Amino acid sequence: MVTLVVTFGWLRREVNLRCRHEDALQKANRSLETALARAREADRLKSAFLAVMSHELRTPLNSILGFTGVLLKELPGPLNEEQRKQLTIVRDNARHLLDLINDVLDLSKIEAGQMKVASAPYSVREVVTRAVEAVRPRVESKGLAMELALHPAVDRAVGDARRVEQILLNFLANAVRFTEQGRIRVWVDLVESARELRFRVEDKGCGIAAENLERIFQPFEQLQTGPGRPHEGTGLGLAICRRLADLLGGRIEVHSQPGQGSVFTLLLPVEPRGDPGASEARSTGPGS
Repeated sequence: MVTLVVTFGWLRREVNLRCRHEDALQKANRSLETALARAREADRLKSAFLAVMSHELRTPLNSILGFTGVLLKELPGPLNEEQRKQLTIVRDNARHLLDLINDVLDLSKIEAGQMKVASAPYSVREVVTRAVEAVRPRVESKGLAMELALHPAVDRAVGDARRVEQILLNFLANAVRFTEQGRIRVWVDLVESARELRFRVEDKGCGIAAENLERIFQPFEQLQTGPGRPHEGTGLGLAICRRLADLLGGRIEVHSQPGQGSVFTLLLPVEPRGDPGASEARSTGPGS
């Protein structure tokens, strides 16, 4: 009899303890569900805000760029030297601001899983040439040399030409920004064993210490390259490039020596890897 009483008491305590644990677990689950709902709502509001701001900020900037372009072409009438100088400053700063806005929006889309990349045939030569020609005026204004070499085996590929060009433009813009003298070299070849395209941009800039090679791919990260302020920018360019390379099924590699320069390499499959029946667009969204 005593044994039964003891056993019953023990069972009652165990049941009560389990009930308390279940109550605590249910409360924790409800709290997590509430937090998840709030996070989803915050993400929805952020996406809506960015969509509105994308239009509201880009529209006036495009108008500014359009009007300054008309004035610089002297369509309304001739400009004196000072007027041309001031208009050029307005145009360059408007372009810079538009680039910053685009960077923030691109990163937000990637992190929200809303960035899509196309899969279509494109000319590698045309993409590389466009990127090189886009930065050539800045290269020449700094008195630098530019070399471009494309391997004869490089012809056409399948992917998102716009995003490939965006990555190359970022590599080239950084190369020009950090190189004060010497040359910038661009070469493209084919890694036959892996059926990969290899885009390389080499500069003779300040270089990057080994311990900082990962930091440069972190959002908003800017390295101090000298005694003055860091170079202008949001620190988003390379962070976006790495994420775009992942979306394209490729990767980015960096080799650098302080004081000697850097080589940024983009490796991409000649054709997208995966199922032949895959969609013509890839997304960062869930389940993609």
